[in-house]
Amino acid sequence: MKVFVGDLKVGMRLAEDVKGANGRFLLAADTVLEEQHLRIFNIWGVSEVKIFGRNGAGDADVSDPQLQALAEEYVDGVFAYADMNVAPMDILKEASIKYFAGELEKNITLPQTMISMGSNLDIPEAPLFASADLFLNSGIRLASFPDIYYKIMETLNDPGAGSENLADIISKDSGLSAKLISLVNSPLYGFDLPVESLSRAVSLVGTDGVCQLALSVSVMETFKGEHDVGFSMADFWKHSLACAVFCRILAQQVPGVSPEKCFVVGMLHDIGQLIMLQQYPDKIDLALQLRMARNVSYCEAESIVFGFDHCELAGRLFELWNIPSSITAGVVGHHGGRSGEFCIESAICSVADSMAVAMQYGTDSFGLINTPYPGSWDILGLPDGAVVTTLLKARRQIADILTIFGG
Repeated sequence: MKVFVGDLKVGMRLAEDVKGANGRFLLAADTVLEEQHLRIFNIWGVSEVKIFGRNGAGDADVSDPQLQALAEEYVDGVFAYADMNVAPMDILKEASIKYFAGELEKNITLPQTMISMGSNLDIPEAPLFASADLFLNSGIRLASFPDIYYKIMETLNDPGAGSENLADIISKDSGLSAKLISLVNSPLYGFDLPVESLSRAVSLVGTDGVCQLALSVSVMETFKGEHDVGFSMADFWKHSLACAVFCRILAQQVPGVSPEKCFVVGMLHDIGQLIMLQQYPDKIDLALQLRMARNVSYCEAESIVFGFDHCELAGRLFELWNIPSSITAGVVGHHGGRSGEFCIESAICSVADSMAVAMQYGTDSFGLINTPYPGSWDILGLPDGAVVTTLLKARRQIADILTIFGG
């Protein structure tokens, strides 16, 4: 029988040979699994294996039935407005239940999710703005990127510049340098030996990869000081960082896709919502309530209240900030439904966003999951077991990156 790697236990016996995602032979049939084997599966991207029937030492642990029921009730609330017919929602929900049942067994209090206030909502007859452009021109204050980001971009676009030039520019910002070195040394990359210099980091990750990481750090630092907005900035960035990690891990399993670019897309996917929250936190709350009362998509609810959604707003913001178009396309399209704006990065982000909410990393739609847009999972061409392995692999990476960013 086939078993997801996340459900394997020490003592189970393989029914057939196991190969890594790249076809490399790992373990022979009849091997009795040990703890080290489970780690190898995660490292080499194995999503599921065949084992003999679950008898004796191979039996999976059974949670307390009462805690299992509580976990199921909690996750039902998280997935209340999800379309379970869209892949991979059924597998993701099962993994979420298992995770939160485990959290309850540890006596950990589960995060709160938003509660519907009913259908008596004060919905405006017309949206606040006719377009995202009018919102941006309404006198709101927008943060500007630090000059160092633009200097990095200039260096990247200069054919005569090399890795040493890029390292020299980054080194002039001690905060950015420290975070980049920490990221490169984190489980995000998993290098065997510590990376102690920027020039070494650039040579290992590549100039484009370092530039993408610098963009992520610059954006977060730009908005990190904005606290008086009626919601938790720490939770917002926790969700964004978790989504970024899920994006990167998924991208590593899809040939021809840049993990660093997908990391940035995940990091920035809700930046439009952040701007809307800063300016009109009560209207964002109304949009969320409207989503539940009318059972419409969150983007549709935002459009009813604001006249645009956070994806459209991000597209206009990124034009003002000169963010690369490939990253813009991934962010703008992560909820789908926009002709001509689809790219593989948007599909990856759509799935990663759902994963982050399913595990309740931070706040996004106040704990209520958004369904990946139809077809996004299929486009990635990954086996269903990749959902579980991605969740498992992300856990340590997210914890370490939150520490780096002070989350």
